[in-house]
This record gives sequence, C-alpha cells and structure tokens, in this order.
Amino acid sequence: MKLTIIGGASAYTPDIIEGLLREHTLFAGGELCLHDIDTVHLHLIERLARGLVRTAGADLRVTATEDRAEAIAGARFILTQPRVGGLKHRALDERIPLRHGLIGQETLGLGGFAFAWRTIPVMLDIVAEARGLAPEAWIINYANPAGMVTEAVIRRFPDARFIGLCDMPAGLQWAIGRLLRVDFHRIALDYAGINHGGWAPRVLLDGEDVTQRLRRWGALLGPLARLLPLTEETGTVRLYREHGMLPDPYLRYYYYKDQILRKLQSAARTRAEELMERIPQLYRHYEEVASQERPVLKQHRGHQAHADLASLVIIAMAANRPTRFVIQQRNGGAVRHLPPEEAAQFPAVVDASGFRPIPQPPLPREEAELLAQIKASEALNVRAALEGDRGLAVQAAELNPLGAPQPLAGRVVDELLAAHRPYLPQFA
Repeated sequence: MKLTIIGGASAYTPDIIEGLLREHTLFAGGELCLHDIDTVHLHLIERLARGLVRTAGADLRVTATEDRAEAIAGARFILTQPRVGGLKHRALDERIPLRHGLIGQETLGLGGFAFAWRTIPVMLDIVAEARGLAPEAWIINYANPAGMVTEAVIRRFPDARFIGLCDMPAGLQWAIGRLLRVDFHRIALDYAGINHGGWAPRVLLDGEDVTQRLRRWGALLGPLARLLPLTEETGTVRLYREHGMLPDPYLRYYYYKDQILRKLQSAARTRAEELMERIPQLYRHYEEVASQERPVLKQHRGHQAHADLASLVIIAMAANRPTRFVIQQRNGGAVRHLPPEEAAQFPAVVDASGFRPIPQPPLPREEAELLAQIKASEALNVRAALEGDRGLAVQAAELNPLGAPQPLAGRVVDELLAAHRPYLPQFA
C-alpha cells in the first residue's frame, strides 16, 4: 500500500504521520511518499518521518520526491494539502481586503475567494493525474478553501474518488469531550452546512442524544462569554446560546462582523504574518528531533483534531472499518436547504467502499438563508476560478456577506488579481 502526501513539507505533516502510525500494521510493507516543491523542508520532513517510523516500530518505507507524477503513481491514498503561494500570499489575502474595510480571511470573504483562484487549478491537475496514474486511489483533501475546492472537483470530475475534510467539526467534538470529560472520539455531530459555515443541531455520545445537557452548559456559560473579549471560543458559546445549535466557529465572522473587523484592523499583524514568524521555530524543532534515533515531537503546528481527523479517515478506509465523520462532497440532498448537485458538509459513514451520507433535518429559516447566500457566492466564485472570469469574481464578491457592493468589489478583486498574478494563469 502506498500513501502519498502532496504538500509533504507542510509543518502539519509530522502530526498526520504520527496519527497514521498509531495503526501502522494496516500499512505494513508499504510506502509513505512525500511530495513538495519546497525541497529544503521536504527532505527535513522525510528525515523526521523516518525517525517517527522507527519510534513506532513500523514496517513502512519513507520516500520523498519533487516529481508529483512519481508521488501519485500507484498510490492507494493521496492526502492533499498544498498551499499555493505559501504564507506570503495568504498574508496578501488577509491584508488587501482589510485596507478596504473588509475582513481578510484564509477561507472566507474576498481573501478566501482569492485563495480559491490559486488553489483550484492545482487541485484539478492533481485529481486529473490521479485518475490516470492511480485510478483506485482515494484523494483526501485538506487544501483550503476546502469547500470551494470540493465544489470545483465535483464539477470537473463528478465521479472522482474524493473526500474533502475540515477539522472544525472535529474540533467541536474535542471541545465537547473535554466539557463532558469523555474521549472525544465517542462524540458525534449532526451537522448541516458548508465548509466553515454550518450548524450542529444534535450531539451524540455513544449514540445517545446529549444535546439538552450541552444546552444547559450553554445557558450557564453564555452570560460569561458576553462579558469576555470575542474569540473563537466565546463567539461559539454566544452563538450556541443565541441560536440553540452548535455553530461552526467561523460563523462568528458573519454574525459579529463589525466587531471582528475592528479587531483585525487594530491588530499589528494578520494571522498569516504571525505564522510567518512562528513556523520557522517549528521547523527548527523538527530539525532538532529529526537527528534523534527515536524522535518525539514536543511542538505541533495545529490542534490535535487536525491530524487526528485525516489519519482516522484513511485508517477507516484502509481497515474497512465503518466510521462516522463530517465530510465534504456532493450534497445529494443530505443538507436540505442547499442545491443537491453542489458541494456541502454533512456527516457520513466512511469505509473501504467510500462514504454514505447521513441525511440531516432542515435548519431553521434564518440560519438556512444565510448559509444559502454564502454558498451561492462561493459557487459563483468557483465558476470564476474555473473560467478565469473576472466579472464572475466581482459578482461573487457583491453577493457574499463579507464582500462589498460595486465599485468597491471590483477594486478589491482587481487588486487581489494583480497581487496573485503569477499563480492565476486562467485569468491571463
């Protein structure tokens, strides 16, 4: 069995490898192939990966290549996490909208739209290569903006063996597990929406509905959350108390837009600029532990749920072990208030055969209408990315709740197109 990670030089990769190695016997005698265009960090992660394999006592060969076709050929699983343009261009996605009084974010609003323009062509090339070089492979995608990437893939390749992932629902499960003092793997969510925009109206613990218990917690914590500064945690608690359903934490950008915009405008650095300072320190840690015979990671790029989700999805498929996850794929009616032919985010049972959606009950009208508007704007932006159509990109910016009317929408779109020109051949 061959497992390939596209974007293998990412600082996220070591934690994902550790997750896979928890059940390394599933991959015994196989190959873990890392691919990236960042050769320096690629070979650092390769050395670290070999040490992690030794630490686990796994029978797994680690390889690395700059040749994407070589990495894809013959793979059984392909985990995709490329960041087109790197953190430098993510910083532009954040900073340019802010200069115009708009929220700049990696996956939302006009910043997320620009990231989609860059990422979608690359992901479509990867899927096309996999269909020729590894037709039995399942592609498990982490590349952002994940919802728009999934939308583009299912439009271009309707039968692609592809599952989109986001760690936000898994992060909610982790937080609920801590609150209830149970292993978060025992938590499951009903979830209806899109990537970084959805609601969990019901929470299950070992299959038992514990939603009312959580609502009592929400009633207790809600007043305190309103007194504290608006963060991911306090925003989530406030939305839960106000709507009676667990929100994807990113919904705070829509419901508390003005507060968040003021906070972002007053900050000395954007999130990407902060990461550009932090990530080199993380790679220095990787360099240090990679030189050890039995390396042990003490620093991590992301939340535990991020690595855990990707590795568990691959393990469920490799072991043919039916397991419930929140995934992204063609809606097909699982989320009732969104178009069935477009991408959505919903629970599904995943095993060796693929995935089986778990249909969700309809959301209340107010919440459903906001999600439908966000989805419509993102679908327009996907068309813009596929067709290289600046006019469609402007229409999408006008429609999005974090966008702007004309002429501002056109000015920001043009500035983003110019800033990312080397990565936008379709707009030439």
